[in-house]
Amino acid sequence: MGLSPETLLRYNRPGPRYTSYPTAPVWGEAHSDEALHSGLAGLRLPATLYVHIPFCAEQCTFCGCNMVVAGRREPGTRYLNALERQIEALPLPADRVAVQRIHLGGGTPTWLQPDELERLYAILFRRFVPVAGAELSVEADPEVTTDAQVDTLARLGVNRLSMGVQSFDPKVLAAVNRPQRQSRVAAILEQARGLGMYSLNLDLIYGLPHQHAESFAETLDLTLAMRPDRLAIFGYAHVPWLKPHMKQLDASALPGPVERARLFLLAHERLTAAGYQAIGLDHFALPEDELAVAQREERLHRNFMGYTTRPGLDLVGLGMSAISEFQASFVQQKVKLAPWWRAVEEGQPVTEKALVLSAEDQLRREVISRIMCNFVLPYAAIESAHGVSFEAHFAEALADLAPLEADGLVERRADRLVVTEKGRLLVRNVAMCFDAYLAAPSTGPRFSQTV
Repeated sequence: MGLSPETLLRYNRPGPRYTSYPTAPVWGEAHSDEALHSGLAGLRLPATLYVHIPFCAEQCTFCGCNMVVAGRREPGTRYLNALERQIEALPLPADRVAVQRIHLGGGTPTWLQPDELERLYAILFRRFVPVAGAELSVEADPEVTTDAQVDTLARLGVNRLSMGVQSFDPKVLAAVNRPQRQSRVAAILEQARGLGMYSLNLDLIYGLPHQHAESFAETLDLTLAMRPDRLAIFGYAHVPWLKPHMKQLDASALPGPVERARLFLLAHERLTAAGYQAIGLDHFALPEDELAVAQREERLHRNFMGYTTRPGLDLVGLGMSAISEFQASFVQQKVKLAPWWRAVEEGQPVTEKALVLSAEDQLRREVISRIMCNFVLPYAAIESAHGVSFEAHFAEALADLAPLEADGLVERRADRLVVTEKGRLLVRNVAMCFDAYLAAPSTGPRFSQTV
C-alpha cells in the first residue's frame, strides 16, 4: 500500500461518509409529506425498500444508530401496527410495486420474534413484490438471533445476513457493553450457508476503547477463520454531541490518532493478504462476490444501506428515522419513536427533514458517488450526462486536489481522475474536494474523522 500512519494523519479531518450527497446536515426541516408523496408518485421500478426496526435488547455505548432499548414486547406490536397502517396508506404508483431489494436495518431486526418477522413480511408483501433474483437482506445481532429466527427468515425468502460483530476482544467488548461470542457467530454463518444464503457479511469496528494492534489482529484472525463473503471495517465515530450515551464510554481509553491509523492500515493489510478485495471506503469482499465483481465493472453504488450492486434504484424508506432517496430528493421520517408512531396513528405527516436536489446537487452527487464507489471519474460521462465542461466547472475542486496529487493519492489523466491504490484509504478526502457545502458555517461538529 505504501501509505504511512503519518500520511494518514496529515489528512485526518472531519468529513462525511457520503451515504448521500448533499449530506443530511444540510437538509431542511419539513412539515408535510409533500416531498415523500411526490417521490413515490414518480417511483422508478423496480425500487429498493428499507425498513427500520429500531429496537435493541441493550444499549451498546459505541452505537451511532437510531435505536430504542426495549425489554418488553408491547412496543414491537405497536410498531408493526403502525408500519402496517403506513404501508397500506402509501400513495404508490400501483397497488403492488416491484422491488429489487428489501433490507431490514436497525436497531436489531432480529429483536423481532419469528411470528413477528412473519407478520412483518406479510405486511410488506401486500404492497411490494420482489422480482426474480431480488436480494432480501437482514441485519442481525448474533447474540440475540436464534436458530428459529434464521430458519424463519430463510423460509420467508431472506437470502443475505449482515452481522454486527465489532470485536472478539473481551476487554473491548466489556468496555462498550457488547456481549459477543465467536462460537455463536460461526454457528449462524454455518446455519445461513446451509440454508442457501450468500454474500454473508460481518461488521468490525476499529478505534474502540482498549483496542491495540495485537488485540485487533486477533479479532481479524478469528474473523478470517470463518471466511465471511464480505466484511465491513468501520472506524468508531466518537460523537457524544450527537449520541449522549457515548459519554458513558471511557474516552481516555480510546486509541490515539497514531494507533488508530495503524489499526486502519492493519485491517487493510490483513484482509487483502487473505484474498479479499477492498471495496470503496470500508468494505471488503471475496473476489467472486457480486460486490467485488460490481466494483471491477465500475457499477457499484452507495446509499444509506452501504455499498450495493444495484445502482440507480429509487429507495423507499419505512419506519422511524428511515430515509427515502428518489431521483431528485431525499426524505427522512421522524427520528424519535414517540413522534413517529403518533404521527402514523393520527394520520399526520411523518416527514422530519427533506431536500429537493438542484441540478448542481445531482451533478456533484454523481461525481462523488463515482469517486466513493469505483475510484474512477471519467470526464466524458459526466459532461454527457450533465452538459458541463468538467475542467471548467470543477476548476476549484481540481485545484484543491493538488496536494493529494502530489502525495500520489490521485492521478489526473487526460480523460479521467483516478484514485490510486494509496489514495483509496483516503477516498473521503478526495470526494470532499467536490463537496460544495463543506465551507458553509456550522453551529457545531457535524462529521466524524476521516481516519
